Amino acid sequence: MKNFKSSTSVLAITVLVITTLFGCLKDKATSTFKVYKPVTEKLSVIEKRVHNTTPQSIAKISKLSVLNNRIFIVAPNKGIHIINNTDASAPVNESFIVLPGCNDIAISGNILYADCFSDLLAIDISDPSNAKVVKTIANHFPDKRYAYGYWVDSTEAIVDWAIKDTVVSQSVENSGNYVYGNGGIYYLSDIGMTASANAGSGVSTNGSMARFAIQNNYLYTVSSSTLSCVNISSPRYPIVASKLGIGWNIETIYPFKEKLFIGSQTGMSIYDVSNPTSPTFLTMFSHAKVCDPVIADSNYAYVTLHTEENTTSSPFISLMCSGGTTNELDVLDVSNIKQVKAVNQYILTQPHGLGKEGNTLIVCDGNDGLKVYDATSPANLVLKEKIALAKTYDVICLNGIAIVSTATALYQYNYSDINNVKLLSKLSF
Repeated sequence: MKNFKSSTSVLAITVLVITTLFGCLKDKATSTFKVYKPVTEKLSVIEKRVHNTTPQSIAKISKLSVLNNRIFIVAPNKGIHIINNTDASAPVNESFIVLPGCNDIAISGNILYADCFSDLLAIDISDPSNAKVVKTIANHFPDKRYAYGYWVDSTEAIVDWAIKDTVVSQSVENSGNYVYGNGGIYYLSDIGMTASANAGSGVSTNGSMARFAIQNNYLYTVSSSTLSCVNISSPRYPIVASKLGIGWNIETIYPFKEKLFIGSQTGMSIYDVSNPTSPTFLTMFSHAKVCDPVIADSNYAYVTLHTEENTTSSPFISLMCSGGTTNELDVLDVSNIKQVKAVNQYILTQPHGLGKEGNTLIVCDGNDGLKVYDATSPANLVLKEKIALAKTYDVICLNGIAIVSTATALYQYNYSDINNVKLLSKLSF
């Protein structure tokens, strides 16, 4: 009898191996797998650790939010960097809010709203150096309780993973290049911690990759399948007003006037929020399965479609947007909300976030840099400048200044003269 040995380090979803062949040679085999088991902690304990500390090195950037003279940068699952941007030519890394499990934020007045794993927190930042949690909405993001085959109680969060090599012995049937197990179920995990322009007075401006948006005293949040409406008319005391199932693979949200433009892996949806607590579906523009940030103005929506790449240095593989091959900018005419139509497409390299102010449209095109367009005629965009930057992620266009996040730095450009875009500053990570 043969004896097969395989040493395998696998990061994959749950695998079910079923014996399907008959009349094959039966053998024995052992396989060594790295099994990842969750380490949990009570959310009540985690949230007591929310506090300010001295400025931290910015190692990895995620979502951006701007309010008055400060830039708030989310450090995925770790907290929030606060950048004093009183002088855009010399931004200062001012402080850091320790906030585990945070991936999205939005700010109204002195209250910052953030996710903390599955909870939604309201944090008083009237003194940016002394942030305090003033309200917790428990289990606001129930899908974040699930992580690659594991489901935790609503009072807990997965804060780490214990790794252990496990040897599995099994009977196998060998048929050429194929080996089939004896019906055992093996839990092999792809473990990864997961995680709207509105320039009104006292309300933050978010980037196009945001999952939080504030409009008319309401905070709207999207999870993978749910649109939630939270009444923040009393900012320190947010109250959930409604929740609505809106499909699957939801990624971004962008508010404009009384509409919400929601990006998913399969299309852009538009919801009417003239009745703020009862979002009403208006229409959808479908596309192939790819990632989909979106921004909009009165007559046009601008959508970047991109396939995902694994840019992390960790061994965990990103499955987001896998399988797609589309990398483009779509311009959609939304003047007739009942008949949304594409007016042009622009082939790009791997576009991510985008921002627009007036007739200037700026797109982050991955490793192909920052692209500045004259959008006077949305159906015929004119590329005015291409700025060589690596791994551009998102951009906020505000008062003639583009705040651009990349994998290695935060850049600011003055685009008030679209024919002469000027670098103001670079804050390296």
